[in-house]
Amino acid sequence: MEMLNLDQAGDFLASMTITQTIDAGHAIVHIGTDEAGQRVVLMNDCNGDTCVSASL
Repeated sequence: MEMLNLDQAGDFLASMTITQTIDAGHAIVHIGTDEAGQRVVLMNDCNGDTCVSASL
């Protein structure tokens, strides 16, 4: 899992293919694939903290 700042999160979201978005109330979770085709999960919480987790 990697923490991202807002600029990095925006760039990552722009390059992602999002297949599902979940509004969990306190966080927004985007599930999809990155440019390399790896499955990724990007989470942004109500405090503005963002992290991304990618499959290997």
